[in-house]
Amino acid sequence: MSGAEVIQARRTESLDAPEILKLVSGGTEKLFGRVNVVNIIEKANLAVTLVNAKNDVIAFAAFFDYPNIPSINQAKWEEWLKEKYDCTKANALNSLFLNFFVAKPDFALGCASEIIRTVFNAVPFLHYLFLVMPRGADCGPGLFEIFNSMRYNPDFKGNLNFEVKICHRHEHCPKLHIRHARVEDHDDLMPTFNRQNDVLTSMYGNFFLAEMIEAQDEDNRCLVADVDGTAVGFMSVCSQVDCQILNRCFDLGPFNGLKKLVDGDDTGSMNEEMVKEEKVVKDIPEQKEERKSSTDSGKSSKETKDDEILEEEESQSFVPKLSDEHMRQGYDSESDSDSARKTSVYQGIESAFCIQLFCIDEKYEMRSLDFLPAAFAQFPDRDYCILTMPHLVSEFPLLQSFTRVTPKRHSTLSQELYVYHRWGLIESFSVKPCTTSDTDGIKNVVKSLKGSNRIMTDIEQYIASRRDHDGTQLQAFVAESMGQIVGVAILRREEDIEYIRSHYSIEDFVYFNHHQREEHAHLHHFVLNPIFQQYSKHFLKEVLRLSHKSCLYYPIFPRYSTLEGIKPHSTVTALNDLVTIKARRQIIYPVEQLGGNAPSDRILQPKEPFALNHLNRKLTLEPKVAINARIVVVGASDVGISFLETFVFCPHLRFNNLTLITPQGLPGQSAPDPQVNQFLPSSLCFTDDDHAHMSLRTWINVVKEKMTRIDRTNKIVYVTNDHKVPYDYLVLCTGQQFQIPVPSGADISTLVTTSEVERPRDTVYRGTLPGNVFAINSLQDSAHIVKWLKDQFLASDGKAVVYGWAMEAYTTIQGLLSLGVPASRIVMVQPPPPIPSCFNNLDIDEAIENSLKTLGVEIHIGFTLAQWNDSNLDGPLTCATFTSDNKPLRVECQAFFCFQEKRVDYQAFKAINDSCLVFDGKLVVNANFHTNDPFIRAAGPLTKYQRRYHAESWTHANYNSKEIGSELAHSMLVLFDPTLEGFSPEPVSMEDDQLVPIYKQAKMYSALLPGGYHYLHVGKPGLNLPLDSLMVQPEYGRELVTGSAKHDESSPGYFRLHVNQYRSIETITCLSKQPIDTSNLLCLYGLHERYLNNLLQRFDEDLITNFYSFFRESWCLAIFHDRFNDFREEVRELLVSKPEQDAHSLEEKVRKMIDEDLVLTKEQRRNLRDAYIASPVRKAIELRQLSFLSYNSYHLPMYVKQGVV
Repeated sequence: MSGAEVIQARRTESLDAPEILKLVSGGTEKLFGRVNVVNIIEKANLAVTLVNAKNDVIAFAAFFDYPNIPSINQAKWEEWLKEKYDCTKANALNSLFLNFFVAKPDFALGCASEIIRTVFNAVPFLHYLFLVMPRGADCGPGLFEIFNSMRYNPDFKGNLNFEVKICHRHEHCPKLHIRHARVEDHDDLMPTFNRQNDVLTSMYGNFFLAEMIEAQDEDNRCLVADVDGTAVGFMSVCSQVDCQILNRCFDLGPFNGLKKLVDGDDTGSMNEEMVKEEKVVKDIPEQKEERKSSTDSGKSSKETKDDEILEEEESQSFVPKLSDEHMRQGYDSESDSDSARKTSVYQGIESAFCIQLFCIDEKYEMRSLDFLPAAFAQFPDRDYCILTMPHLVSEFPLLQSFTRVTPKRHSTLSQELYVYHRWGLIESFSVKPCTTSDTDGIKNVVKSLKGSNRIMTDIEQYIASRRDHDGTQLQAFVAESMGQIVGVAILRREEDIEYIRSHYSIEDFVYFNHHQREEHAHLHHFVLNPIFQQYSKHFLKEVLRLSHKSCLYYPIFPRYSTLEGIKPHSTVTALNDLVTIKARRQIIYPVEQLGGNAPSDRILQPKEPFALNHLNRKLTLEPKVAINARIVVVGASDVGISFLETFVFCPHLRFNNLTLITPQGLPGQSAPDPQVNQFLPSSLCFTDDDHAHMSLRTWINVVKEKMTRIDRTNKIVYVTNDHKVPYDYLVLCTGQQFQIPVPSGADISTLVTTSEVERPRDTVYRGTLPGNVFAINSLQDSAHIVKWLKDQFLASDGKAVVYGWAMEAYTTIQGLLSLGVPASRIVMVQPPPPIPSCFNNLDIDEAIENSLKTLGVEIHIGFTLAQWNDSNLDGPLTCATFTSDNKPLRVECQAFFCFQEKRVDYQAFKAINDSCLVFDGKLVVNANFHTNDPFIRAAGPLTKYQRRYHAESWTHANYNSKEIGSELAHSMLVLFDPTLEGFSPEPVSMEDDQLVPIYKQAKMYSALLPGGYHYLHVGKPGLNLPLDSLMVQPEYGRELVTGSAKHDESSPGYFRLHVNQYRSIETITCLSKQPIDTSNLLCLYGLHERYLNNLLQRFDEDLITNFYSFFRESWCLAIFHDRFNDFREEVRELLVSKPEQDAHSLEEKVRKMIDEDLVLTKEQRRNLRDAYIASPVRKAIELRQLSFLSYNSYHLPMYVKQGVV
């Protein structure tokens, strides 16, 4: 090396391609051929880039699981290599091929050595690296010294055009030498211990390690890793394990309770030694075993299936996540809490030892696995090695080979349990295409799984014809270890790739142009014995190689899905190895107007929504960071769902202990029902399709009970029935709900007025409630009320009273009307109305009031609830009385709906207040969501800011709940995400922490109002001030209105736009009897009017008479594209960038002019325009725009492509 250079190795990104191309020379092409660097990066199993301190690329290497020889089938390279060369030990598990390498000439040897060392450290099972090169080619000084020539197989007599060189692990990253510990190792090991943790020293003294080593006996052994006579790692193992406690706290069914099988079983057979994945235990009720999988095809009657799901969910107060289904033997009993805590009884003798203490120098931690063979050698009669660790300890390299055991529902043990089986030491794991002789072995692997019949049906179809009946290619592979089948995978060719590309953000992970259509596959079944879970990702990697695929897709359909026309799936055991893909927002197209310019049917075809999981070649050797912290979220509000969504969709993180506490269960688990949905307005944060696309039930545990108490000392949340939910971090986002008001108790027979009645001290009614008094706060409430109305109300003659002035009161009236309740049986009673109204628009207020009167709904305004049943609450509600400033009111009724005011739920308040969290009308938080407990965060309408901010009127309720939840999640990700080390969202000083944060996303409401009016409001987050007072402010901007709020079904309806003083859209309000293109119109918020085809100019010239039709024109469809905002950011970056080193950017020129004179003259504007036209930025922006339209042409075919004109 000609000079020293500080370098860092990292995974290659596609943005590195231009810099890598600069390193390519003529010698590179002779050695590796002419290649597409981006394609190499995209298809490599592992691509490594070396950068210097300035982040300049100085070397790059790409490693594949097959050689770069086109004539060799990538699925059969092992036979080819072993036929030609003497390398009997090389196989797909322990080998990779270096298919591309470039480096700066002066640093070639050092770069190659560093990359090779990095690769061996990153892939623990890797032992051999191969370099295949044309015979006679020069591999350069760097690779020449690292790779050695291989000996030919003595039986091979032919000639080869290629030469294969080999690099062994022991030459760069050798296995550690493990020996018994000696007392004199103490001095070598203590610095390592103290660097990582000084707790043991402070508890047991400076010589605790020497004492432990000296106290070794047949039950306690100590091992060290020795490098050149120096101890660099330490492990203490013990054969005394309390399996009974572990069985009480963890679901050890897949591991036979850590015991050997009883005599009488053929323990000599490996197949019997392996524990069945789903073992039925006598403590588990039969009905739990009969539970349908998420991918069952279900019954033909959709209604029956929905009822079954509702009944099942109601019967389960704890719903475990789907991704751990293969690691559970069944659910805890819910009917009897004592039986749920019973320990399953397993036969046999205990067969586990534990790791008591482990420590290793960071330089060698990637070789931690080398301890295990020596550890098992200490106890030859034990089959399982276990390790427990606190939840907040980060998962270290040793645990990547262990299998995490699922805790039981009632476990409060503050430890995670990991298990490693002795069979994992035998690196005998191969994958091959399925054959007829494998059928019995596959049956043995899947026989205890739900959906095993579907798996075997597909296997039989594959063996019979290799294709489905419709001709779709079908492929099946089995995993073997020591000649026994331990896993099976079944995939089909992916036929809906256009739909996936257009509806999911798959391009965040792959470049479609570098993947052939036939390289995409659809995973239907994947089963692997838990003992071999460490090989799960290798199994998937081999499936890709053997099937000649590069991408795998696995959908998860909602439980209510009918799955008509969808081929069967089963819950795969590799869910944790896949990445979750976000769904994309879709444009609502005017298909009839577009005609032949509309997108293809493959994109527009309606499909049942599903959550998509994905794996590609470059993800097969990229491990996820496991986070074991117990994060408990209380409340399934929009804030809580947004928080969980952000955590779940972190592709490089896997949160093992996310729990949601909500009495209603996860939203979106029942089939969408228009009759149910229209009882409540929508915040548009999450739709039914959004919930299906997320499938949160796959990744989080749900406790369907109410929080009753918080034990901050022991970090436990108590829920109904005194069940315990332990936490490490607690997130409170229960929001606010409509509460049943307390009647004033006034006797209307005395003709008393509201002002003369003393207000009740309590604001929330907590007495015995009649069964026909309701408050609707969720879709689950709506579903139960719809059922009650159909069963008990529709056939009667009584009236329904809707009490309140909130928007929910109007949507409930529309819901009653749509169910067939005559308007004459509906009475709307409004308390003294607030200012402003829920619509904050006089035109809409009048239109809805007129609609109610036209329909025949009885309306009373300004009345306060006085009594129910004349204070006799022994039976159902039959009448309600009200007072006002004039005459009192008495209404005979059979149903009463309360929508007076939203407040914090009483039980939530009591739990919060009793735990000494600061509650000042609402739960008090700082600007970073912290309560007065550092382990409890809170957000949403439940909270308010500390008084020191002097922002009493500003709370999270003023903002978009989805944005609040996302920001809360990002503020906590810093605690867990290693890629964010060094970043802190906390204010630097107290002076910097004096302002509340600003949130920018719009507040949105959508509702179906009485008279069939579709209502949409999108506005800037802010204080709820009357519209009239806002419009008189000089900086308000302009109001643009088309249509009338009082319209019939033939007219398009009322459409109001507020354009602020900066000429950007700030408010959108729509009221129409025709459906509104809600998804499209939301995209208008925040756009400058020039984006909208000179909106102001056209409106002033009377060229726009109907905003609905104007925004359905084809020119604006690109604005509604989900990537349009990204395109705007790219244009802004071009305007900010400097054309030359010393030249000013256009943005700087504008800022300079504005600083000199706030209002630009016509001459200044003309000079700016001329400067823009003459600059290279204009051409760059035009090219970027054409590129945007071309790349997204599958969504935007109505635009002319570059080169057509």
